[in-house]
Amino acid sequence: MKIICKILKSFLFLLAIVSLFYACEKAPQMPKPSTYMRIDIKPSEYVKLQKEDLPFSFSIPKDGKIVEIQSREKNMTWFNISFDDYNFDINVSCLKLTNDTMLQYAVNDCYTFLSRHEKLSGGIIQQEYKNDEKHIYGTTFEIQGRDVVSPYQFYLTDSAKYFVRFALNNRQLPNNDSIAPIVARLKTDMQTMINTFEWKK
Repeated sequence: MKIICKILKSFLFLLAIVSLFYACEKAPQMPKPSTYMRIDIKPSEYVKLQKEDLPFSFSIPKDGKIVEIQSREKNMTWFNISFDDYNFDINVSCLKLTNDTMLQYAVNDCYTFLSRHEKLSGGIIQQEYKNDEKHIYGTTFEIQGRDVVSPYQFYLTDSAKYFVRFALNNRQLPNNDSIAPIVARLKTDMQTMINTFEWKK
């Protein structure tokens, strides 16, 4: 009887060791969190944009390249500020107001464009801008959402002669979680454009 008990204890001990070994060997794998490619963001250095054909000036980042765009409309001027390292452009359009209804039309057109983003947007943060001393009035729009192509826009006007619109555009299929550092930097650049914007006399 004692021999049987010893054999049984030895068997149970060996079984426990084997079970422990297999338990460690087949431990479930923990899923790894999603990661994104590291993006090196260059610090911004600004220079004054002086284009003779524009009725205004403002500061732009040195790494932004001006790309001219031909317009079919005589009272419209277009150009891009391109950031090839980040696959983003800031589209700038200037409309010369020739009658009293054009300003309201231009503002409504901005809101029409924004409405196209509503399905992909997680919300739009809107903020008015006003500088009576420089006669600059406008509104900024921060469009939130992972798949939004144009996450930041604004327009500025003197309410009489000119209406200027800026829109940040992603050239590729967006994933704004992964490119958040780029969007944050370019948003800061665009806010600098607003703060340094002035009409030519």
